[in-house]
Amino acid sequence: MKEKLIVSFFGHRIIDDSQTVEQKLYELLRIIISRGDREVEFLVGRNGDFDLMTASVVRRLKKELNAENVFLTLVLPYETAELRNNTEAFEDFYDSIEISEASADQNFKYAITARNRDMIDRSDMVVVYVKNQSGGAYQSLRYAEKNDKRIINLYSEQNEN
Repeated sequence: MKEKLIVSFFGHRIIDDSQTVEQKLYELLRIIISRGDREVEFLVGRNGDFDLMTASVVRRLKKELNAENVFLTLVLPYETAELRNNTEAFEDFYDSIEISEASADQNFKYAITARNRDMIDRSDMVVVYVKNQSGGAYQSLRYAEKNDKRIINLYSEQNEN
């Protein structure tokens, strides 16, 4: 049986320098995908610039590298009207779509946090773009740290170069 790597992504809703961040993300994911001797599942949300950027980069690399070992999974905290009204488009874009069991019964205010923690718990690696020490992406980073996950912060890498 092939080894499987599960990677989740969290970042701020708005990214100021999206070209630089997208290039860093592309380079990182190309390395992860190119290894080829394992399945890779990427868990993404749909709550802002970083999530949409990640999904787009994964799809582009899957095509460029003809990567049949890569799966892009959209993990939602609850069913949304956007999903109900555009199911076919979502199914064409993502390899699979899940409603997180951990968040499905949560109060609306806590559903995204519960979904994020569920994604982190399932992951071997967590890739973030966290610049601010507040907000949901920062809280996800802190949770991943507390749970000893391998973390790559693209904001830190961006500022080291």
